[in-house]
Amino acid sequence: MEFALLTTAINIMISFLVVWYSTTPHSSSSSPHSDSRLLLSVEYTGDSAPSHGGSTPESPSLLGSPRTTISSAITVPPASQGTVDKYRLFKTHMFSRTGTVWSELSKRRVCLGAQTSVDRLYWLVELVQQWTGPVSIALFTPDVELGIGLRYIEFLSQCFPGIKEQVSFHMTAPLDKPGVDAELEMGLDEVVGQIPCNDHKKFLSFLLESRPSSMLEWRESLPYPQNLLRNVAKSGCQTKYTYIPDIDMLPVPGMDKDLEVFLQGQEERGNCTKCAYVIPTYEISNNATHTPVNKTELLQLVKKKQARQFHQAVYSINQKSSDLKRWEKMEQTEQLGVAYGVDKYIFKYEPLYVARADTPPFDERFIGFGMTRNTQVYEMYVAGYTFHVLNNAFTNHWGFQSVSTRPDWRARQQEKNNAKFDEFAKEVSARYGRDPYNMLSQLKKLNLKHVKVAYGVSKKKTEKTEIKSTKNDTQHNQEPVKILAKV
Repeated sequence: MEFALLTTAINIMISFLVVWYSTTPHSSSSSPHSDSRLLLSVEYTGDSAPSHGGSTPESPSLLGSPRTTISSAITVPPASQGTVDKYRLFKTHMFSRTGTVWSELSKRRVCLGAQTSVDRLYWLVELVQQWTGPVSIALFTPDVELGIGLRYIEFLSQCFPGIKEQVSFHMTAPLDKPGVDAELEMGLDEVVGQIPCNDHKKFLSFLLESRPSSMLEWRESLPYPQNLLRNVAKSGCQTKYTYIPDIDMLPVPGMDKDLEVFLQGQEERGNCTKCAYVIPTYEISNNATHTPVNKTELLQLVKKKQARQFHQAVYSINQKSSDLKRWEKMEQTEQLGVAYGVDKYIFKYEPLYVARADTPPFDERFIGFGMTRNTQVYEMYVAGYTFHVLNNAFTNHWGFQSVSTRPDWRARQQEKNNAKFDEFAKEVSARYGRDPYNMLSQLKKLNLKHVKVAYGVSKKKTEKTEIKSTKNDTQHNQEPVKILAKV
């Protein structure tokens, strides 16, 4: 008995010493001058759950140190964890990082869910300036882009309080190209100890340059699972309503709060459970000095030909059912409300909208470009949803798009997805027992399996990845992020 008690006491003491040692900082035996390269790495705590709250502790930046690290609150989960999609092609890890006030914000009515690849994650800075509610981001992280994404997320979180507080991240990667968090070694020419927050785009470019050339050979044309990622972002939202734009579609400032008031009013009047509230989307010319902050400014830009309907030049049917010419004739009103209902659904309609979160999911068989948003909207139409255009709300997308910028691999993906539509349409009609568009009799005439998609000239790959700045680069929060030294 005494031996057993003594053994237990010794085990407790050993456990205490192990825990104390592992949590106490120790100096490394390596010389601070043993390497002339910058090492950006994320520090982990093993297989424990990710930290979802509090701020990352800061340490003094060592400007002369050749080895530096951005500490991270994100823990990479074991390979055995995560959820696999129905086609067994991708694995997702939900809530890899959670906003510090996410739970409180999720008590609101509307959550914004967006999907993106790592190279476009910089748009998140502008997005959270415009949207103060909860934001759910599905991030595509094949191969070493997982490590790049983790480092950049932590950098943004230290720079921009909105990202730290409002945003939750979910990571998705192909099963045959799983995310890798290898250490990234880079030269010290551009980054020495501190990185200003307003250089966040340059920092991302710097990180992306670390991708090996062998990866870049397949990365550009890797089919991007837009619909799966939209479902991931949407399922991360915990509100009654969801809004699912792409990450570079910026809502007009204050729209989230206007929607809260509008939806509360709809509920008090007997809410329509199958109503989708359409939010018009506009392309803003790079010649404009800033994105419009209200409908009056937007209409002025339209008049100056510095703004136009989204995809007007490359896919005009995109918002045709919304009849935005009619919307543009209506002046801005004091309160957000319904301007008019969509009278006629036209095939391939793909509006942005706010609706109850139980809308049909985006069909994940469509991978890459083409037949992604519009198939989900088509299923909503068959299921009996109605669409209502809001009077003041809209989203902005920088830059006028043209067919000449579409690469051949994107056109090939679209043709492949077109060929899958017949089967999808038949399944949807069988699921709801309806065919209001008389689609089944039109499939043969549409002949989508053999439609050829136009594309421009593919651009040659450059050695360096560059991220082009928009006209309204963020200037707030100029304090640099301190890079924690690893010696």
